[in-house]
Formats: sequence, structure tokens, C-alpha cells
Amino acid sequence: MKIQFLKLLKPALITVPFLMFSCSEDADAPIDAEPKLGVVEEQFVVNAAFEDVDLLTLDILQSSGLGLRTEADADICASTVIHHDETAKKITIDFGDKCTSPKGVVRKGKIFLSYSGSNFLFPGTSITTTFEGYEVNGIKIESTRTITNAGIDLINSRATLNVKIEDGKLTWPDNTFADYSTSQTRVLTLTEEGYDTSVTGTAAGTSRDGIDYTAIVVDALIVNQVCTRTGVYVPSSGKMDFTVLGIVISVNLGEGACDRAATLSYPGGSKEVTLN
Repeated sequence: MKIQFLKLLKPALITVPFLMFSCSEDADAPIDAEPKLGVVEEQFVVNAAFEDVDLLTLDILQSSGLGLRTEADADICASTVIHHDETAKKITIDFGDKCTSPKGVVRKGKIFLSYSGSNFLFPGTSITTTFEGYEVNGIKIESTRTITNAGIDLINSRATLNVKIEDGKLTWPDNTFADYSTSQTRVLTLTEEGYDTSVTGTAAGTSRDGIDYTAIVVDALIVNQVCTRTGVYVPSSGKMDFTVLGIVISVNLGEGACDRAATLSYPGGSKEVTLN
């Protein structure tokens, strides 16, 4: 059962309450809505960069012997240096000046993982991630990201994770930057087909253009393993509200289909979009 839960945690960390998407032009959209939609789209880019870190975090923990698994399946290039200081409970992932992973992700710099406890399965165990000159696909990431095991329910085959990002900052190659913070709860439930992950929480930040926004999950975002196995990490259902310059933009992710379709609604109009 413990091994099953560890295998659950990796897809959970890539559960995306905020996902990058692209919108086609809509002649019916109010002109003043377009800049606000741009802020929402940028926020998804920010979150995608942090989700890449989530993937690495669990993979490296598991390959370092903290997850009852020994296989190393992290998407990192062969030159990446991983140093595990078991006494200090700290793992350093050094990508060097620049390298490209087998899946084509370009990274550079260092990621530091500091953990408590001897295994992430234990309630109360936490992992704190910090960075030094770290970039992914040309975007520099700075923040303190903490993931805490909030409880394991063996009877109902359920695990709860709390995720918090503080002082998040992403800087693009043109030196523009966006600030970001989030607080999430992710509940994983084992099913006959795999698992379902329920995500709730809030986020806030400032766009590269200096526009503030907030976001909240209105109806829990649901991601299931049947979808992720086909490469669809977009939540199959759930709703979010973004508030940008006093305007609320609602994102409806559907009713359970394994697709990337979503509807954005705002005062005066709506758009059908495809999430990436």
C-alpha cells in the first residue's frame, strides 16, 4: 500500500490547478476584456514552470531512496549531477551551464530540496524547494516552495498534500518578470482504474505588465490517471475564477471528459479555448 501511495504522489504533483492555454481571436469579445485575458494566460505559463519543478522533486526523492522506489525516471539530461546529503537531509540537483533533457526541456542552474523525516509517506513530512540561478526553457525561477504530507487515510486509500509557493518570481529573457504565490490542497483517492486527484486553493500575483490578479478554485479541479496516461494533464472537470482589474473571468473545465477543452466567461462574452 505504501508503494502504491508513493506512485500516486508523482501524478498528483503534476496535477494542474492552473494550466497554460491558448485562445483564438473572437470578434465578439469586448475590447477591454482582451488585456485581462492575457494576464490569465500568462499566469498559466508561470504555473507550468513550477509544475515542471514538482515533477523533478518527486522523481529525485524517489531515486534517492526516500520513496520506496529505486528506479530513476526523472526527465533530466545525463550530465545532471545529483548530490544527496543524508545527514543534512538535503539534495542538490545541478544542471550546470545548460543541458537538454530526453523530452527536450532545457534547464540550467541548481535546485535544492530540503526534507524532514525519513520518508514522504509519513504525515507531517515536508519538502522545501529553493533555487540558485535555475532556469527552465529560458525562464528563471525564484521562490520557496513547500509540499507537506497532511495525512494518509489507508482505509479510504487517500492522501492529502498541502502545497505553498512564497516569493515566487519568474523572469523572462527580456528581463520582464511576474510575481506569484499560491496555497493549494491536493487530495488523492485510489480507484480501480488508477486515482482521482481533487485540487482546491488560491493564487495571486502580478503580471509582466504590472497588473495584479487573484485566482480561486470554485469547484474542485479533478484529474484522473486514465487521462494523464494519454498525456492529457488538463483537469477533466472543475471551475476557477480569476479576478483581474475588477473583472471576474471564470474558467469551466467541463464535466469529466479527457480533453483539453474549457470555456472562459466574463462580463459581455465568453470563449471556447483549448488548454495545452
